[in-house]
Amino acid sequence: MAKESVWSVAKGSVRSVANNSGNRRANLTRVTMTVENNGRERKSAVIVAHPGHELMIYHWIERHRPLYCCLTDGSGGRAVSRVASTTRLLEGAGAVRGPICGRYSDKQIYRLLLDKQVHAFVGLMSELAEALSAAGVECVAGDATEGFNPVHDVCRILIDGAVAMVRRQTRRQLRNYEFVLDSAPGGAAASPTDGAEVLRLDGAALERKIAAALGYPEMRAEVEAAVARFGRQAFAVEVLKPAGVTSPGARFEHEPPTYERHGQMRVNEGLYSEIITYGDHVRPVLRAVEDAAR
Repeated sequence: MAKESVWSVAKGSVRSVANNSGNRRANLTRVTMTVENNGRERKSAVIVAHPGHELMIYHWIERHRPLYCCLTDGSGGRAVSRVASTTRLLEGAGAVRGPICGRYSDKQIYRLLLDKQVHAFVGLMSELAEALSAAGVECVAGDATEGFNPVHDVCRILIDGAVAMVRRQTRRQLRNYEFVLDSAPGGAAASPTDGAEVLRLDGAALERKIAAALGYPEMRAEVEAAVARFGRQAFAVEVLKPAGVTSPGARFEHEPPTYERHGQMRVNEGLYSEIITYGDHVRPVLRAVEDAAR
């Protein structure tokens, strides 16, 4: 139905790696200033579309030990859940599984989109908001809108909606960050956005990160291919950019996302009978979530 792989090396793109342990220090910088927590840990959360995406920011997870939620089980077309592997990874990092973790199979969530079941996504957004509020979360990180997988983009819509709802209900100003999946590792550090957090991992942190990624059975082959292609040092930077600055779907009002073009190719090849489009399936979720979050 759509492209999905955290460590894909197809068409020159890759996803990142990660691993475990707490309280080890990397050079955490904000573009505008150096950030010091003065011994106080922020209450944080990570929300992703598929288990395994957390590998992109694993050292950030080591430092913050966040509440973790993911929408699907990452089973893809093979129908093999990745939730158990992610659970082991989170336990090693000291993170906590939240109330939504592998709620839907990939096939189920694609069907919800195709059937325009927007109420299901509004319900997910409300559950996420409740979890963030109950945990006193101050900082949220999650998938960015990139247009190569509709569920990733829907995840960003739900995060932004949940953050907006918590801000409205509690008057607390949650920080909202995004990280990319469909980019060369460390590429975002070359042109950091104002207010971004950039983690530059030392040797020990990088070794833990690589080891954790190689220890993720469903992704080991992709991890090995990515490390061989880009080198280990390419994964020594983690970048989280401020999210919610513009609407998650603004760019797709004028240019179709990659998943539409990819899906149409599969229809032409006789592999798909229908495709998810931004206008027919994702935009209605965006509008419904924005209305509910107000």
